[in-house]
Amino acid sequence: MPDELSTSPYEFPLAALIDASEWDEAAVKWVKLHSTQERAREALVARGKELESIYERAIVPDSEWQEITKVAEMVGEWGRLAAEKLCPQIDSLQQKLATPDPRMSREIRQARRNSIKIAEAWLTLHRDLREKLLKLAAQRRPANVVLRAHPIEGEIDYTELSREHITRYPKIRAALAE
Repeated sequence: MPDELSTSPYEFPLAALIDASEWDEAAVKWVKLHSTQERAREALVARGKELESIYERAIVPDSEWQEITKVAEMVGEWGRLAAEKLCPQIDSLQQKLATPDPRMSREIRQARRNSIKIAEAWLTLHRDLREKLLKLAAQRRPANVVLRAHPIEGEIDYTELSREHITRYPKIRAALAE
């Protein structure tokens, strides 16, 4: 009977290599996540500057209230398109954070929270600019102008309408969460 276990001399180094490969892959994913978040922050800052320049052009005294209203509608549409993509992802991340998972490390939790903050900030940029533009248009609109609503054509998707309002008005979302 041999004094040592009968193992191949390659089994231990191979197991270590596999462990290292999995760790490196996780590390690569971690680096990619941080890189992606950094690029998203940079894009957020750049988008903020773009939207701020739109507002600066709108506050010029010769801008008509109708033009400002159209720009506000355009910005609102950008925000709606962003919300269509980001809201499901935000909800998914929030559900993952709400579900207790002992395998989820503190760093992963924080990374997910950071991702949510970035996505919500992106939505807030559009919403805030739209509100500022609409307020500016209202200030410039003559008092004797009457605004009329147009009838909605087709069927109303109440689920989407509710989601849009919850996205647009975060206080409603917070009240519903309680």
